[in-house]
Amino acid sequence: MIPLCRRSATPPAQGRRPSAIKVLAAGLAIPLVAALGGCHSKRLQPMLRPLEGTLYIAVGVSQEALDTELQKEVRQRTALLQASFRTLQPKVRLQVQVFPEENIRNELLIRNRTGLSPDLLLVNESTARDLAREKLINTVSFPAAVLAQLDAGSVLRVRRSDGTVTGLPLELQPQVACFDRRRVRRSPATLEELLAFSAKGMEVGISLDAISLAWTLGPLGAIEAVGSLLAGEPATPETRQSLLGWLQWLRAADQQQHVTVYPTETELLKELMVGALDWIPCRSIHITRLRSRLGRNLGVAPLPSGTFGTASPITRERVLAFGVNSSPVQRQLALALARFAISPLHQRDMVLRNQYVLPVNRQVAPPVHSSSVVAAMVEGQEQSLQHTTIRLVEGSSKSLREAWQALLTRFLFDDLSHQDTLKGLIELLGAERSR
Repeated sequence: MIPLCRRSATPPAQGRRPSAIKVLAAGLAIPLVAALGGCHSKRLQPMLRPLEGTLYIAVGVSQEALDTELQKEVRQRTALLQASFRTLQPKVRLQVQVFPEENIRNELLIRNRTGLSPDLLLVNESTARDLAREKLINTVSFPAAVLAQLDAGSVLRVRRSDGTVTGLPLELQPQVACFDRRRVRRSPATLEELLAFSAKGMEVGISLDAISLAWTLGPLGAIEAVGSLLAGEPATPETRQSLLGWLQWLRAADQQQHVTVYPTETELLKELMVGALDWIPCRSIHITRLRSRLGRNLGVAPLPSGTFGTASPITRERVLAFGVNSSPVQRQLALALARFAISPLHQRDMVLRNQYVLPVNRQVAPPVHSSSVVAAMVEGQEQSLQHTTIRLVEGSSKSLREAWQALLTRFLFDDLSHQDTLKGLIELLGAERSR
């Protein structure tokens, strides 16, 4: 055997697992090849030392979903990431706090001033973009080889003109249909079937939240109308007619005996779990919770299409963003964890273990042939990609979404006519551009 270099005074690490060596050789954490190539130089010895320290991570979740059960799920998922990462870096610890996504800006305003901002934030891509605009997080640079592994569309959304990124894409959370197999033999493929199945007794739940309800805009031909108004374009007769048709469908659905409209998605989840509802639209991140209650009776399928095309769900893109107060050591830890999180090793394990998110690493193929749930999620992601203007809906302000919900609530309670609601909707969407 030919030795790679002379034996050093410091004994080598013992018990390194073969799987860890594979990961190291792939360049996911410690640049092993560079270290071996320069093992005659003492200057490169620190590269072989394990990282050590504590990373503080803030996880943003939607306000209405912030409950004890969800916090437990978030911490369990973080524990899995930590367990995998500590195979490589056993001396790194993660401390996780959960916040309503809407409150993260105010939290950072306070914490940044006192030097206590988190090292990493797991938030929606749109949130990271807004935080970077206000300089509440640091944008960072990654080598082209790292970003080339990732979904091109995801990278495009986070990349800034100076080449930095507002966050590193981590996972995709599509919107799908969730149903109880004991009462629904198959999920409706079209909006027409949705109402037909409901007329026969299937209990349907729909949320008026703008993000949750956006999936109906595409099948009913209204997605382009909403997108054009949000982009600041004037209302045209075609725009008005498209929105009016969408409002008419909502009214017709609400008048069905077995269709119930709720303010938030959280209420849909609870009603499905207790058997009050049979079919709902749901974010894939909630599949684990639903499965814990319904077991094998949980069905997952793509959302229904319509006369004007496929459903237009919004796929949530989650990113890892970087705080402004990290020390050089903590920033090194954060970068190492982020690069590990997007590695094929972790991304594949993330999908196979959980089956409620899709990977952003292009080298990882979702197991669509072995899992109907993953297949439905992939189709949901493809549906969202077909409607580019859905990005405008996702990026809308909290105040617009609240006003949207209030307007539609008054409409469905017959407090506003079709025309008054249409007028209010056009004014509301048009005003968003000027905010």
